[in-house]
Amino acid sequence: MSQMPPDLRSDRLIARKLTDSPGSVPMALGCPSCRHFDICGGLSIEEGVLDCLAFCCGKSESCSLVCRKKAELFAQQVREIDGFEFDNVARTPTVAVNFNDEIVPLVYHGSSRAKALSYGIMALRLADLINFRTGRLRFETRAELCKAFRIEEAATLILTGVDQDHRIEPWWALGEKRLGIIEQLRQIGVALVTAPNFSVFINHPRTDDLHAMKRIALVFAEFQLGGIACALHAHGRTERDFSRWAFFIRERPEIQILSYEFITGSATKARRRFHLEQLAMIAKMAGRDLDIIIRGKPDVIPFLRKLFRRVIYIESGTFVKTINRQRAERVGNRNLTWATMPTDMGAPVDALFQHNARERIAYLHNRFYTDPEPDPVSRAA
Repeated sequence: MSQMPPDLRSDRLIARKLTDSPGSVPMALGCPSCRHFDICGGLSIEEGVLDCLAFCCGKSESCSLVCRKKAELFAQQVREIDGFEFDNVARTPTVAVNFNDEIVPLVYHGSSRAKALSYGIMALRLADLINFRTGRLRFETRAELCKAFRIEEAATLILTGVDQDHRIEPWWALGEKRLGIIEQLRQIGVALVTAPNFSVFINHPRTDDLHAMKRIALVFAEFQLGGIACALHAHGRTERDFSRWAFFIRERPEIQILSYEFITGSATKARRRFHLEQLAMIAKMAGRDLDIIIRGKPDVIPFLRKLFRRVIYIESGTFVKTINRQRAERVGNRNLTWATMPTDMGAPVDALFQHNARERIAYLHNRFYTDPEPDPVSRAA
């Protein structure tokens, strides 16, 4: 984390001062002369900095950020992604996916249940399937995987790469071993993966952001070349980041599905409008219909449905509520409450999960896929 002046005492104030605001804040003086300006586009932030190197931590011996002040490591990091440009990312075939579900329950583990969950399509977290120490999949067969998570073998499987940094960064560190794991995932019948959402940060040098974005593009290509459909996680920090994604997507018809999360910064009232507007721009520039898979707050679904062919929502609340012994109770079609439902020690929650999934999915359909909702862009203004 970069050193901030003592008057920046709250996270909210820090975020406001470091949020890129072109048009309302002048560009940092050092940006136009930077060798990466054409790709980065520069920073326009309230915090008075000469350029993004103001966010260098100064701890070159322990820092792993992609920063020009560590010349030797920086050169290695840029070399491993073959530069920050997107145009040298490998072209891939279009990989078709066949499922019609709009809401997909996320399963975290197989504990507290006696039987396999009976549901047509389910999501698992990518990191939960990988043994990062050995660089292999934890499961040799589909039967082993489904037994571990207690899900039916006939279920369609989606893997989500949206996760905390300490759980997704090891995927990149696997290097060429990623290709072997992708082949294992293909063999056990994974239908689709959302690309890991390698993070961009408002208080990091911009070269770290550019490195993360290029890795997302490279990993997308690896999955598709390996025969697994991949949803591109086209997120960014600035308008320039999103315009780069828009041109990349427009030029590559193999990109059929996007991924996005409304869990962290993009879910906040202050930034939700910006992220939705950038997704709208990408959808318009694509020149073709796209699908999008989202995690996080579902109130963005009605807005996104106006832009994308399908909006697929990965729903994590049902599993968490069930494990915590809570039961869904619908109040009409537009409200859902959760009541505490204690169970005997060690009692399975199979029936409770099935009930909660049915009620939660029906609620989400009625609330966000059918009835008109207030526009989240206007509401966030």
